[in-house]
Amino acid sequence: MSHPPARTDLACRNCGAQAPSKFCPDCGQETTLHPPTLGEFLHEFVGHYVALEGELWRTLWVLLRRPGRLTREYLDGRRRRYVLPLRLYLTASFLFFLVLKLTAGSLAPDTHVLVGQRQVTLAQFKAEAAAEAAAKASGATPATHHGPMERAHPNCGGASQPACGRIVGILDRGLAELQEHPQESMEHMRTHFLGWAPYAIFVLLPAFAGLMQLAYLGRRMTYGEHFVFSLHLHAFWFLALLVIALLPDSVSGIVWLAVPAYGTWAMRETYGGRWLPTVLRAVLVSVIYGVVLGVALLALGTALLASA
Repeated sequence: MSHPPARTDLACRNCGAQAPSKFCPDCGQETTLHPPTLGEFLHEFVGHYVALEGELWRTLWVLLRRPGRLTREYLDGRRRRYVLPLRLYLTASFLFFLVLKLTAGSLAPDTHVLVGQRQVTLAQFKAEAAAEAAAKASGATPATHHGPMERAHPNCGGASQPACGRIVGILDRGLAELQEHPQESMEHMRTHFLGWAPYAIFVLLPAFAGLMQLAYLGRRMTYGEHFVFSLHLHAFWFLALLVIALLPDSVSGIVWLAVPAYGTWAMRETYGGRWLPTVLRAVLVSVIYGVVLGVALLALGTALLASA
């Protein structure tokens, strides 16, 4: 195994400053250089997006053991010893969606149930077609055929609501494709959902930070400070969902109960104040953000259904 040659000069190869130690005091580059191995390339690439170093375990310990303390440490200037908020969030979301992709087969809906539903729907369609044929034979005006979404929304399809009618038509075609090819359609939707969900949730991070700023409007805190809290709290949520996905249902309920308690405790640790106002703020933010998150995921699911 080859070792890097001993240094014969004390000048940094990057900026030329005197650098007698392992790192240049001016630019921070390593002073002992050697051609990188494949493992070092991979470590550097992944390390740009997720945390792999020893600070990760210290950070996770503080994040899980003391809700809100990690944000407080960052805002108080003690940052070097912990993983930075954005990298921690990316690490937690990466692990969660990676495990979700690996275990999605066991969590996917039973395609046999979908096939059974499809057979029932086809039987209904055949009955409707037979009724229409009988009506035509007798000279009566046949009833207009409607898709499942049109039957659910009978007033959404007329000339007065063309946009709504187009959306319903797109969803009807998606449902028909799902009924015709349930396994392929579910696989398509699952793959694309797991691909787009991380971006959708990441886009909502600023919205959550904005809600926290409104909840603590009287505090002299910048939007960036609320955003740090948002990153840390979402990182915990991803880790909690990761544990829930791996645990049996009989145990995962305990983690579900711990999630709102953690968020409330983290808010009090980060922002201070009495418990009652903190709980009220937590409930208000949770309800509003839950609606926003639900609408976003529903829109994503609708788009995937339309493209199925």
